Amino acid sequence: MMRWLLLLCCLACSASAEQAVLRFGVMAHSTDLKTRMQYAPLADYLSTALAPMKAELVFLSPDQLSVRQVSYQADFLLADPYVYLMLKANRYLQPPLLSQVSLLPGGELAQLGGTIICMKDNPRCDLTQLSDAQIASSGDYSLSGYAAQRLELQQLGIQLDARRLRHLHSGQEVVEQVLDKFVDIGFVRSGTLEDLTKQDSETAALLSVLNPQQLANVPFVSSTRLYPEWPVLAMPGVPPELQEKLIPALLQFNDFARQHQLSYGFSAPADYSGVEYALQQLQLPPFSPVAAPSAFHWFHQYLNYLLVTLGLLILVAATFLVLRRHNLLQHETIAQLTHANQELQLNDQQHHAALNSSKQLLFIKLDIQGRVLGCNNYALKLLGTGFDQATNVFLPDWIQQPQQRAALVPTLHKLQSEPGLTESLELSLQLSSREIVHLDADLSVLPGAPSDKPAFALIGTDVSRRKAIKQKLQKSVQRLDQLLEQSPAVILAFEPKSMQLNYISPNCFTLHLKSAHDILRTPDWLQSTIAAEHKTAIDEQFRHWVESNYSGVLKYSYPLQRGQAASLYRDVTDPSYSQLWIETQLCAVRDDDGNLVEIIGSQIDVTDNQLSQMKRELAASVFTQAREGIFITNSQGTILDLNSSFCRITGYSEAEALGRHIGMLGGNLAEESYQKKLRKKLVSDGFWEGELQGRRKSGETMVLSFTLSAVRDAERNVQHFVALFSDITQQKAQEEKLRFIAHYDSLTGLPNRLLLTDRIEQSMSQAKRKKSKMAVIFIDLDGFKAVNDSLGHEAGDYLLIELANRMRTAMRENDTLARLGGDEFIALITELAAPEDAVPFADRLLAAAGKPVQIGENTVRVSASIGITVFPQPEAADAASLLRQADLAMYHAKRQGKNQYSFWQPQLEQEPEPQKE
Repeated sequence: MMRWLLLLCCLACSASAEQAVLRFGVMAHSTDLKTRMQYAPLADYLSTALAPMKAELVFLSPDQLSVRQVSYQADFLLADPYVYLMLKANRYLQPPLLSQVSLLPGGELAQLGGTIICMKDNPRCDLTQLSDAQIASSGDYSLSGYAAQRLELQQLGIQLDARRLRHLHSGQEVVEQVLDKFVDIGFVRSGTLEDLTKQDSETAALLSVLNPQQLANVPFVSSTRLYPEWPVLAMPGVPPELQEKLIPALLQFNDFARQHQLSYGFSAPADYSGVEYALQQLQLPPFSPVAAPSAFHWFHQYLNYLLVTLGLLILVAATFLVLRRHNLLQHETIAQLTHANQELQLNDQQHHAALNSSKQLLFIKLDIQGRVLGCNNYALKLLGTGFDQATNVFLPDWIQQPQQRAALVPTLHKLQSEPGLTESLELSLQLSSREIVHLDADLSVLPGAPSDKPAFALIGTDVSRRKAIKQKLQKSVQRLDQLLEQSPAVILAFEPKSMQLNYISPNCFTLHLKSAHDILRTPDWLQSTIAAEHKTAIDEQFRHWVESNYSGVLKYSYPLQRGQAASLYRDVTDPSYSQLWIETQLCAVRDDDGNLVEIIGSQIDVTDNQLSQMKRELAASVFTQAREGIFITNSQGTILDLNSSFCRITGYSEAEALGRHIGMLGGNLAEESYQKKLRKKLVSDGFWEGELQGRRKSGETMVLSFTLSAVRDAERNVQHFVALFSDITQQKAQEEKLRFIAHYDSLTGLPNRLLLTDRIEQSMSQAKRKKSKMAVIFIDLDGFKAVNDSLGHEAGDYLLIELANRMRTAMRENDTLARLGGDEFIALITELAAPEDAVPFADRLLAAAGKPVQIGENTVRVSASIGITVFPQPEAADAASLLRQADLAMYHAKRQGKNQYSFWQPQLEQEPEPQKE
């Protein structure tokens, strides 16, 4: 007996020592990534605030409405008010410790409501049509997603058809069902529509809210009155001192939550009587009406008790009759035996009650084959079975590991041969639910049993949680060791005053080319790694950190002369082995009383970062100092950044250009169709270069030489466009001027011989293609030399300009008039049906050339001789041949008396060329 008491004490102390984890439960329909990320900061905060105790999040389904089920998994629970009342009715539960609140920019909101949503274009989006509508709620045990809306509709005289109501797992599923038109109406928690508006305003605009309430200073729309937010509950058996630690920690969480931009916090417990009243009005569980039990029900329920009582009465009567028959001389002996038997039964009952009341020890009674003969209540609870199902089964059938299963029966035979021996065992039992229970147990022989039918006592404790924690701890240690070995960061720890290293991670060789053993043996090693030119500045940083009582994280970088510090590879000449940049971060470690006990830190190689920083600074300098204009846009063409040359070229200031579309530059960039083609080119090829016309801020036209490049992310999606451009307006003007000089007559502005030849060749190709005719007309002025000699060159130039304008006017828009030089002109007439169609043009040219011209006080008149040749011809001809033929025809016209035209004939090739005037 004393040995069992000592075992109980040891197990109780062991369980107390293991109580280092606070299990904080959160009632959730689903445990997706979003839900876990929402409450992960709370667990991290509690682990810090309640150190050394660690806080773990446990997500529970609303279906787990038993306090026993919740207590087995969590110490505290954050739950829907509806779930709280269900748990409260299920079993005794303390009032809430705190209530959750929503953190707003202007304060805190401790209330929530329910919202009734529907598609605006749905004909059943009307309170009068709800009886025929398909409705989805956020859960049958949700206050703001079901009960609040149902009470509001009931008070409006609207009764819901249970056949048209479906309960989903979350508000998000409800919104999706409404948008997909699987249901007509959705019940969601208040604030859901506002969250959807932030994520997708276009989709949110498709939804409408039924029965909106007029709520002042509430940042959400609600279809119901407001109720208290979710309560924080303590499960039965949680020590009061742990509750007293949790309450101030949660109240101080609000400052942490605002710093980390979290939307929820905690405040004093709210009054949930309004929620209880609402459920009573709706007659929802746990306030559903219960029918009175019938007489048959009572008879059936207490039938076993009646039979036992009747049997006892019969047994007492029989005993009484037997005792009456005994001899009066044996009465004293019988009385003594009866008294002894009563004491024995009482003693047995006391032992049995003590064993059954244990909440730490598992007791299983076994026979020599391992068959279960009996067990205490804790064993039944732990194994999750009833007494009838647990007895007469073989314990080896429950043992998971083959070695343990094979060793049990031999151990029982060994104990049978040595009754005073006790064997310690480790057993892993696999239950019918597939759950594994790990036991630390003692196996011994029960005294008093027959030697041929011995009974054995298996007394053990459930160490499943401790074993899981141990395995998790071992995995964590292994994972930490692997991380330290593979991590680029060197982890170290040292004494605050002496600066003597206590620890450095094994991967230090990568940075310092020394093993951890050598470094730990080196005195003042940490200071010796800092280059002399940086030592003073770093010492000053460290001194300020010490004076600030080691608050925050100290970070500094310095170049490490690894060639000097290393004891290996002295023949390595690669610069990367002799010098690199190290970034060190230090923070203080304190005990529970706030006393500084150690400084831990990390060192990483930031050489590449330093080089990257230099490159970034160089790129920034190039961006700023470049003479070309540079700007960066997003994927839609909105300007995000620009340099000073952009402002110099365009005339727009930085403030005027930032945030505007590149179409502000005008020209092609202002055309939407051109923008689409340009974007398509950039997305497919990655770059584009060319020339674009634009306008400066002043409205002046400019020509820009552009290079555009697309910047993509890791998924090859275009994120930005980078443009580099220069102003080539003057260059293009100079090129245009040179082009004009090369192709046009400087005096009359008419095409010169070079451009004329090109147009003749183009017209010849067109005539062949269209099967039409063209005419080349050679025009030579008669009497021009006399005017030039008598009135001077300026008068001659004026006469040429005036006659050129007149002759150009006499021609069609698609025809060409060119000047070969002096007083010789060429007219190119296209799209003629027959050679004689050129005659009207020749007559008009003769008339234009023969009109008098007023030059100052003098009136002069000249005439023209015209030669005409037509293409195509029977013989092959080119542009030079046509010009020569027209020239010969012109000379023939001059010989015929001037002021007339002549068509080219082959026989003109034989006539001598006359002398020009």
